[in-house]
Amino acid sequence: MASTGANSAVAPGRVGGWLASDRVRAAALAMIALSALWRAQVASRGFLAADDYVMVTQAAESDLNVEHLFTLYNNHFMPGGRLLTWLVTEHLGMAYWPYVLLMAVGQAVLGLAFLRLLRRLLRPSALLLLPLGVLLFSPLTLEATSWWAVGVNMLPMQIAMVLAVGAQVGYVQTRRRRHLVTLALSVLFGLLFFEKSILVVPLVFLLTAALYTEGGLVRSLWTTIRRWWPSWLLLTALSLGFLAAYLGRSESSLRRPESAAEVFLFLKQILGSTLVPGLVGGPWRWLGAGDGAPVAAPPELGTWVGWVVVVTLIVATVRRRRSSARVWLLLGAYLLMVAGLLAATRLGSVFSGVAGGVPRYVSDVVVVAAICVGVAVVGLARTSRAAGGIEPSAADEQPATPHVSPPPVDEETPDRVAPPIPAQPATLPATPPMPVRSVQPARVVSRPGVIHAEAPVDPEPDPEPDLKTGSEPGPEVAPEAPVLPDPDDAPAPDPAAGPPPVSGPDSEPARTSDPVLPSLAPDRPASTGASRTTQAGTATPGPAEPPAPGLLPERYREAVNVALVLVLLVAGLGTAWTTSRYSDEWAAKAGRSYIDTVRIEMASAPPGTVFFDAPVPDAVVPNLSWPYNLQSRFFQAFGTRPTFVDEADNVSVLDGLGRIQVATVVGSTIEPGPQEGCGYLVTSGQTVRMPLHEPRGDWHWVVRIAYLSSADGTATLRLGGGTAEFPVRKGLHQRFFRIVGGGEAVELTVTGGEVSLCTNEIAIGNPAPKPE
Repeated sequence: MASTGANSAVAPGRVGGWLASDRVRAAALAMIALSALWRAQVASRGFLAADDYVMVTQAAESDLNVEHLFTLYNNHFMPGGRLLTWLVTEHLGMAYWPYVLLMAVGQAVLGLAFLRLLRRLLRPSALLLLPLGVLLFSPLTLEATSWWAVGVNMLPMQIAMVLAVGAQVGYVQTRRRRHLVTLALSVLFGLLFFEKSILVVPLVFLLTAALYTEGGLVRSLWTTIRRWWPSWLLLTALSLGFLAAYLGRSESSLRRPESAAEVFLFLKQILGSTLVPGLVGGPWRWLGAGDGAPVAAPPELGTWVGWVVVVTLIVATVRRRRSSARVWLLLGAYLLMVAGLLAATRLGSVFSGVAGGVPRYVSDVVVVAAICVGVAVVGLARTSRAAGGIEPSAADEQPATPHVSPPPVDEETPDRVAPPIPAQPATLPATPPMPVRSVQPARVVSRPGVIHAEAPVDPEPDPEPDLKTGSEPGPEVAPEAPVLPDPDDAPAPDPAAGPPPVSGPDSEPARTSDPVLPSLAPDRPASTGASRTTQAGTATPGPAEPPAPGLLPERYREAVNVALVLVLLVAGLGTAWTTSRYSDEWAAKAGRSYIDTVRIEMASAPPGTVFFDAPVPDAVVPNLSWPYNLQSRFFQAFGTRPTFVDEADNVSVLDGLGRIQVATVVGSTIEPGPQEGCGYLVTSGQTVRMPLHEPRGDWHWVVRIAYLSSADGTATLRLGGGTAEFPVRKGLHQRFFRIVGGGEAVELTVTGGEVSLCTNEIAIGNPAPKPE
């Protein structure tokens, strides 16, 4: 009857499903879904921007081939990004919603992968939601989920970082070689989207040294190399192969900072204005940057608050768990690598003054920061020495809180407690007694302080006897029948690693359905004597252990917990505010308004309307992106494209708002001619020189000439070393055509029969809307 009662306690968990049985997992999945939907809503308010149009244009002009995929974009190696952009452009044209969907999916995949990593890497605790929240909601990653040109690089890199770290942790814990395959594929996946993913390799190495070795710097590095050399051999071969292929195709982007002050300003910005405020919900204020993403511009007070929170967290976690110092050194080492790479490629340019305030440059640092926060606050999961890892030291262990299982209930008399079961003798009989309740087969897992078999309802030790009063312990439950672990869960044998670990290779540490939130100050033992667990499952009193040192006395613990909750609440509100302000900045898109207006104008334009090519507004595509800022290139993926010509009698242009306007030419004009009512008279076979009021340099120019001709013929205009021939028609007409050249005067020659031509209007410059 006791067995039936025990089984009935499991039934609600089975009925509720796997989500109801693990509240932490349910909360984590809810956070991931909220993050993906929220980021998609923010992104959908904006549109394509700057580099997005260039990537779309290149996709529209190219076939899907190896040459297009492996062509560097602004020195970036991103065949995966080019493939996705080409597919969207080929089938959907210049649309934005497919990119929003892809970025939202990427955010969800990143969240799921990071949750899996946390459950493998950290101890079972509800506090793992804290590092998950840092990664999912940090404002520093907003660009990666809203701007396609950033997201197509950064999201795959972040996913590769998480998968690679998870694979290496799995290899450290189990020594299974399939984790090495996952590790290599993860790094390769990141490199196919962003060459900066090469930083994943040193990250994996430093993380392994920081978390799974002991001793000083030299000893830790040597131990890391010696124990897990297959990982480093594989990653080294992969890195050298990629660098050889990339450096052979790329141009050097290295620059030299102009001064030490420039370097100091950069470091001040990247730490004080971007990273530190961003980790605690900042920067709270943004500086607009046209159609691109805004730049971080936190208030001075916010910067100081961010530093106080971050420093307090570091000091508190190091005081609580000494090994946390290695975690923060890991974060500092990775940040140093990123800052060095940025300083070598961004300083010494026109953008060096704001390089440190661009959040996308440190989006990958958020992943490392979230991992470090999780390890420092929650603690590293136990790793068997047989697998090559280290056990947490006694100083790092948290005192285990004894759990008391309820007494069994008599089914026939549910209102009263079943009589106690006699305790087992010290010497077990040859034939084991019948178990008091049935159990489900389970694999062997480890929990802090004890290694045991996990069952659907894990039996808890009975309460300790009161040593002061001498009262007898409560009812004792007979031990469960031993359950053999599944052979498939055992790691592959490794002669160098010693005997196989007790826990399964891929099994996550056992989790309780209702975890307890620990505070920064460690809990004191429940009684004056520690308890020991015997093979029979009973708790026996042990020698008294001194309580773990806390940051504050016991009487201040409640105040500390309240303060922590307030800090998290304020950080959450700050994150919501920062995200909302970013959303407002991202929603202002000149490119979207320009394209929408062009679509409306083209739908109502009369047949035969032709256009002279000209750059789109600089607010849509910067002039630095020439020639992809030309309208003829910009509208390659447009549904109804304007018709562009190089020569015509009457042409139109698109103004800065996207409206169709009658064209003219703005630039240098000829001096007035000597003939009254004619200007310059040009007859057949004669060449007339006409000085310009302002010289023109050698360039691609548009010429507009208005003339009155006596007959049809042909004319030739010369500008320095450039010539252009155009037809002449009888009567009053004008002609637009292109010419390449420069000088301080033009020469006009007319041929073809008896033709006399008068002109006093010749302009050389760029097409523009005709003033009304």
